[in-house]
Amino acid sequence: MHKGRLVVLHAAFGLTGVLHAIGGALLPAIAASFGLSDSRSGTLFLCYYIGTPLGALVCVGRHVRMLTAGFLLTAVVCWGIAAGGSALLPVLFFAMGVGVGVPMTAVSMYAGRAFAGETAAPLTLLNFTWSAGALAAPLLAARVLAGHGWRTAYGLLAVAAVVAAVACWLGLQEPPEEAVVAAGERETESGMGPWGVVVLFAFLAFLEVGIENTTATWMASYAMRVASTGAAKAAASSSLYWCGFLASRGLFALLLTRMNAMRVLSVMVVAALLAAGALVSFTGVAPVAMLLLGAALAPVFPLLISRFFARAQVKHSRWVLFVAGFGGSALPWVTGLVSSSANSLRLGLCTVPAALVVMICLMPLVRMRQKTEA
Repeated sequence: MHKGRLVVLHAAFGLTGVLHAIGGALLPAIAASFGLSDSRSGTLFLCYYIGTPLGALVCVGRHVRMLTAGFLLTAVVCWGIAAGGSALLPVLFFAMGVGVGVPMTAVSMYAGRAFAGETAAPLTLLNFTWSAGALAAPLLAARVLAGHGWRTAYGLLAVAAVVAAVACWLGLQEPPEEAVVAAGERETESGMGPWGVVVLFAFLAFLEVGIENTTATWMASYAMRVASTGAAKAAASSSLYWCGFLASRGLFALLLTRMNAMRVLSVMVVAALLAAGALVSFTGVAPVAMLLLGAALAPVFPLLISRFFARAQVKHSRWVLFVAGFGGSALPWVTGLVSSSANSLRLGLCTVPAALVVMICLMPLVRMRQKTEA
């Protein structure tokens, strides 16, 4: 692929990482501005994370057009959030989810077409760029909050989304249709497993994305409460999660060429459980636990999806990703609901280790299916 197109593709995917993660970092300031309870704050992200998988479902047709349209919708919504009041926030956060979900999906589909059957390395690098954007999000939020406010942050995001839309429209070209056919033929050579495989991986992805979105959404709020700091410092401290996430994803992109993927998956889920347990049990180690939790979670979702792609037709992955998106909406909302009911965000965040326990219970089933189909 032409270097200029690669730059545009990586920049676009990196921006979706920023857009996806920055809401959690800005949440304490938004909640304070409008006097939102944890339950109402959780509802905002329920709306956002419902919109994200719907954005994936509507991502059909020409991917350059979808990238452009998604970023333009995101720009309009960011402007609406910056200029509006609390009444329309649920609707705007839902539209934000759709707007971000479209380019997040379109970038992966574009890469799949452009690189045909050799997608592993390019997609890994793209996901690293996405993680870098997610890492930058709380740092950018902290910087803007320190000198301005959350409305300024969303105004700047609107400008960035417009720039991304123009760059995608002018800098990208649709790959030839033949690449799609060739890639599809290679992908279906492994055959499609039973629908039980789809259900199993969809449920695992539901839990995994729910865990990631819960931590991304509530880390800043949790850091502010356990350390009694301001919104800006809390946003900065929550970046430790993304530091671990980014470093781990980059490291495992190299190590997985020499390691057993199933073993890594099992070990990292257990490590995530230990880190999540420490996070909610010992507030004194919260910064270290955030870092370790991000590092443990980073390779889990790509490993799950790669295992699914090796066992079933790629066209069925839309159902796995669609269900995963709803996990990303449900668990953050449940966390806010439990927190409000128990008057404790620490108890609300117990949804994270609870979900990881369920994933660990399902790991033997994943290993058993792997041995049976090998």
